[in-house]
Formats: sequence, structure tokens, C-alpha cells
Amino acid sequence: MRVVIGRGFAAVCASALVLTGCTGSTQGTPAASGNSSTAPTTVAAGPEPFDPCTIPKSAVTASGLDVSTERPDFAGITTYPGWKGCTWDGVALNSWYYVAVLSSLESIDELLLSPSFVRGADLELSGRTATQLRHADDMQFLGCAVALGTGDGLIVLDLQKKGSRDLQGEPCTEVNRHAVDLEPFFPA
Repeated sequence: MRVVIGRGFAAVCASALVLTGCTGSTQGTPAASGNSSTAPTTVAAGPEPFDPCTIPKSAVTASGLDVSTERPDFAGITTYPGWKGCTWDGVALNSWYYVAVLSSLESIDELLLSPSFVRGADLELSGRTATQLRHADDMQFLGCAVALGTGDGLIVLDLQKKGSRDLQGEPCTEVNRHAVDLEPFFPA
């Protein structure tokens, strides 16, 4: 995610430079140009990442996640351009974890350069190459993530323990199971 933050910071700086270039002083009286147009202009939207909330509810339930806990923008992921996410809690009454499925237009190689993650073993999910990840600041191994590339970017499944709940399983085993269950619904 640090790669995303760096890009966002660069975009803010670029915008600031453009705006600063427009704040120069002008002398005299402003005059309207005869070439002014009042016709609205539209900007073509760029490509959008896959929306994980479009995964069929039946597939989410079959994987052992609670569709009633769906959160489309958990932790404000969509404030980062080029990212979308959807999060569900485990299905148990007092579930000990949640799973965020995140999608980006970034490549998996860009994600793996981020110091926010520690790269683990390479995996194969239904014929796709994937990489196990842990958050760099997770010294107690309370979560685990799986990242896999798509034709247009990447998908990350990030399982994290909830609050003060006790671990009731191994996070990497759980996230790998969800990744296998949900992989058929990810873009190729």
C-alpha cells in the first residue's frame, strides 16, 4: 500500500505545482475572450480496477464469509486512485477475523516492492501464480495476505485478526482457503 501512498503524494505534488503556476499576478482589467465556450467538457474516465463487491454473494457465503458484514470501502481504500476493496467477516458468531479483497491497477511486481509487506512463499491457486505476504509490522503473525496478478493489475486477499479476539486458526491457512474459493470470480 506504500506504493499507492507514494503515487498519491506525487499526484498531490503535481497538482500543487500546476496550481502554483496559475497564481501569478496580472495587471490591468480582465477581459473575456471571444473564443469562450460554455459547452460542458467531459473527461474520459480511465480504466477501473475490478470491484470485489461484485463477487456473487453465494460464493462469498460458500467460502465461509458473512455477506451481511460486507463493507465496500473498509479503511478508505477507494481514496487511493486505482484501488477498490470489499471486506467480510468470518461466518462464526464471534468470528476472529475478517478478509479484505482488494483490487488494483498496479502490477504485482509494484506491490512486492513495497516495504509494507514481507514476501513469503510463492503459491499456485487454480493454475495462477500467487505470493503469500505478511504485513511488515505484524511481528505476532496475526494476519496473512495472498496477492495474485491479473491481466489488468492485481488482487490481494488480506486476512486480519479482529481486535482482542483469540486466534482460532492459522491466518495463512485461512486466507489461502478463501483465495482458492474466490479465485474463479477474479478477472483473468
